[in-house]
Amino acid sequence: MSKYINVFEKYTTTCPLCGEETFYVVEFTYKTPFFDEILVISGKCTKCGYRFFDIYNIKSHKPVRFVLKVKEITDLNSLVIKSQTAVITIPELGIVIEPGMASSPYITTIEGVLYRVLETLEVHKEENRGAYEKIKETIENAIEGKIVFTFILEDAFGNSLIIPKRKEALEIIRLERD
Repeated sequence: MSKYINVFEKYTTTCPLCGEETFYVVEFTYKTPFFDEILVISGKCTKCGYRFFDIYNIKSHKPVRFVLKVKEITDLNSLVIKSQTAVITIPELGIVIEPGMASSPYITTIEGVLYRVLETLEVHKEENRGAYEKIKETIENAIEGKIVFTFILEDAFGNSLIIPKRKEALEIIRLERD
C-alpha cells in the first residue's frame, strides 16, 4: 500500500438495501495535499451490488465558499472536490445542487459537474420538453465555453475544494459558523 494510506478497518455487515450480511466495508485514512488527513469509508454489497462511499476530514475546517469565474475554456478543467455536505450554485444557468439523502461526494471538473446536471435533466425531459431543450442548450453552450458563468462551491464543514486552472479566477471566502 501507499505511504499515504492507512487501512484500519475491514469488516462485513448488514447491507442497508437488501438486508443480507454481505456488505463489505473498508475504512482508511489518506494523507492529502489539500485537506491534511481524511477518513474514507467505502462499502459494497457482494449480493445486490449496493455501494456506499464517503469522505470526512479528520481535522476540523471552517466553512468556506469558493467562487470561480469561468471565463476561459481552460476554467472548465478546474478540479472540483465536492463533499456530501457541499452546495453548488451556478446562478447564470439557474443551477443549484444541494446536499440530501442521496448526495454523494465526488471528484470531477467544472465540465464534469455540468455533464452530471445534463444526466439529471435527461430523466425529467418528458415533463416539460420545451424547458428541457432550452436548459440543455444553455448548459451545452457553457460546456463549449460560449457562456461566461460563476461556479460557487460552498461547504459549511470546509470539506470541499476547487483547484483552479487559473488562480486569478478563484476567490476563496472563509465563512463563520452559524
